[in-house]
Amino acid sequence: MAQIPWSRIREAFDGEWVELTQYSWKPESLHPNAGRVRHHSADRRELLKMIARSGRVEGSVVLFIGPSFPAVLAERSFTSHANGLS
Repeated sequence: MAQIPWSRIREAFDGEWVELTQYSWKPESLHPNAGRVRHHSADRRELLKMIARSGRVEGSVVLFIGPSFPAVLAERSFTSHANGLS
């Protein structure tokens, strides 16, 4: 199975936890360039159970696919200021 580009992973698994194997990730990047999705679930505990049942793959990584932390902070700041809560 070929690697899937990060843009397609984000689109397909938005709001879910994923286990990526055989991924490529540049050190200066906040997210991988591409990878293979082995397991995915909206519930982190369920994902970890899937991994435990099938056996952990050396070098795999578990990530949440959603807005970046800076984006979340920016949205909260904007909402607070818009609501007069600054």
